[in-house]
Amino acid sequence: MPFQKANALVIQSGGPTAVINQTLAGIVTAAAEHPNRIGQVFGAHHGLHGLLYENLLDLSSLPTRNWQAIAHSPGAALGSARLKPLKTDLSRVFEVLEAHSIKYLFYVGGNDSAEAAQLIREHAESFKSDVRILHMPKTIDNDLMVTDHCPGYGSVARVVTHLVAGDDLDNRSFYNGIKINVCMGRHAGWIAAASSLAKLCRESDENPDDAAPHLIYLPETKFSEQRFLDDVQRVYDRIGRVTLVVAEGLADQIQNKRFEGEVDEFGNPQLSGSGKLGDHLCDLVAKNLSVDHSLGKIRVRADTWGYLQRSLTGLISQVDAREAYQVGRAGVRHMMEGETDQMLTIRRLQTDPYQAETGLCDLAEVAQKTKVVPPEFIAEDGHSMTEKFMEYALPLVGELPHVHALKAERVAKRLGEHFRPHS
Repeated sequence: MPFQKANALVIQSGGPTAVINQTLAGIVTAAAEHPNRIGQVFGAHHGLHGLLYENLLDLSSLPTRNWQAIAHSPGAALGSARLKPLKTDLSRVFEVLEAHSIKYLFYVGGNDSAEAAQLIREHAESFKSDVRILHMPKTIDNDLMVTDHCPGYGSVARVVTHLVAGDDLDNRSFYNGIKINVCMGRHAGWIAAASSLAKLCRESDENPDDAAPHLIYLPETKFSEQRFLDDVQRVYDRIGRVTLVVAEGLADQIQNKRFEGEVDEFGNPQLSGSGKLGDHLCDLVAKNLSVDHSLGKIRVRADTWGYLQRSLTGLISQVDAREAYQVGRAGVRHMMEGETDQMLTIRRLQTDPYQAETGLCDLAEVAQKTKVVPPEFIAEDGHSMTEKFMEYALPLVGELPHVHALKAERVAKRLGEHFRPHS
């Protein structure tokens, strides 16, 4: 279509991230540089729900100085929703777009958002709409096809690295500690894989095998409860404790009706709001692990991180924030070049030193598809990550903390070994 001055709309959809507002700020600030083509920039308040109910915010009315503060704030500033547009909704979508002279639509989200954007664009012609749509990638799950990685992943990878490094310091404070951490990731284990970076926080003279996480379980690998118990027993026998990370998608491989829950509008069963998987694995370990009871009672605990992983302040990856903003600005540039039905991508140019650039791919290559952790990133044992994964993930996370354990010579006993502790 020939260029005409029209309004733009931004939709934030799906789970929030620590840097989703960087992309929003990138879109709004870049749009202001095209006053002859872009009029107002609207935001749908709470995603597709806001569009359907005509709950729009005038983003152009905010002073430029406000956007820097918004960009550095985690969580979806516009509000989000998980709605799949039904055929009966589409006429309403195009009515609202037409009523507000919206010709440029930026859909910020993950897999489900890509599908929603594709559905809207596929029906545009039948509603005589010439709206252009670009999908702006956003997901902590890092499971969008084509792009090297997704905005949001670097920050959640930084969060889980800190969580595991700190959690193992807590766990090693007691005897017989078994700690199970359940993270997000139903079909792809990118978040669980990122926890392996906590091994890089150890002291240089510590055995890498003794540094947490000691075991990682991904949806990409076949899970066996007996093998799980054997793995835990082996690590416990060697170092007297175990800190492990499990992707929530493991529940799909365990025949247990307790894991069944609500389903969202895209057909995704809810897992992150429940501690059932962690409780099940704790019970399994407590009943089957052989421990040295002279060291005290076995301590088996589980935490389901759930939504806490997504929008933490203070642990935002600077690379992640910068790239999310660049994606927003690049989206406006490509929209002004006439692009539509595309997703913005991040192309890695080199790893050391890290360099990347934005690009485009056809939306059809992304919608209803999932990028899983590739085999070359998973070690042969199935529960640890390879050096190749570390090289991939580390530049996205940034500088890591270093933890230190107390190491001092043990004083020789003078009273012998005859003391028997009371039970």
